[in-house]
Amino acid sequence: MKHADRFPALPGIQSKVIHKRFHSLLLLCALLFSSCELPDIQLTDLPLSTAETTAEATDDPEPVSAPPTERYTVVFDESETFSNETARKAAERIDPAIRTAVKLLNTVNEEPLPISNCDYDARPKQRDSLKYPLSKEMYDHVLAKVAAFEDYQFFEKDYPGVDLFNIFVSALDALRIDHTELFLYSDAKINGAEFRSGYFMPGDTLTRLCDDRDAIRAEVALCNAVVDRILEKMPEGLSNYEKCCYFILVLAAGNEYDYSDSIVLYDYQAYSAFVKGKAICSGYAQAFYRLCRETGISCWYCRGETPAGRHAWNLLDTEAGPIYLDITWYDTDALREDFREGKEQYLFMTQEDFDYYGYVQERCQ
Repeated sequence: MKHADRFPALPGIQSKVIHKRFHSLLLLCALLFSSCELPDIQLTDLPLSTAETTAEATDDPEPVSAPPTERYTVVFDESETFSNETARKAAERIDPAIRTAVKLLNTVNEEPLPISNCDYDARPKQRDSLKYPLSKEMYDHVLAKVAAFEDYQFFEKDYPGVDLFNIFVSALDALRIDHTELFLYSDAKINGAEFRSGYFMPGDTLTRLCDDRDAIRAEVALCNAVVDRILEKMPEGLSNYEKCCYFILVLAAGNEYDYSDSIVLYDYQAYSAFVKGKAICSGYAQAFYRLCRETGISCWYCRGETPAGRHAWNLLDTEAGPIYLDITWYDTDALREDFREGKEQYLFMTQEDFDYYGYVQERCQ
């Protein structure tokens, strides 16, 4: 999916009456992308007449309002000692976004959505749908090897009478769905009757294979460390709805949409949103999906079409039915102008909103 495929705001969006309980959250989130700052206002000391001074002295003092209590806080130790250099780099990358996210989270006063929990281990796996036992054997073998950054290989001569190409590809496709995190750095090399492992640097193109496994491991470790840091600094006692808001705000504050003409990323690059600070729709959606999965929130990574082309987003399961989420809505110039003008835009979508904006869902995983 290229950057041209992102889904912009549609004309006439204000004419639709949709749920206002998400309105204030988006207004706040829009501040993340605004460069406007309020000027400092200095009070000038003016001389008071004797009468004014006397009146001021005899009047009862006005009550001083107590500062609002912050519901959620995050503590950073400036002298923090990190376990390793990777953890330090992760904190340097994502801590500013976490600070901003927690600050904005304190201003969210909407009624929480009843977002469901999920036991991801109990979810149906694509592996279970594989038709042939050999596909499942290959699935398990490749999973173990890729998780350990080790090589694997299969040769057609060892499987006479078997359509090894389709058997292998079906196993690989199932792995992509069940274990998207492994495909930040792994793919396969198919050369005629040979099927081998292939590794590349996270964020790079699939066709540019890399033999430096240590360098690949380091980037994967950094991505994982950023995820750990986001979860470590998440305020305690959040509901699933508030956790989702926190994840959204961290990703929005920590990234900008990638408009470059040389995007080489593909669908499974949560790495870009976690590490690089730039992502396209699939990067935002995959990163949000991983954070939800790590915390047991029922979320799906979805792909399909919008009026603007190919796109990716998320679906959240709630007690009242599905709610859709498209984090890329933060980044369009039209949305930012609408926020400045006080017009309403929305982050979460009901099924009615989803259909109204022309989303066509092809696959959720």
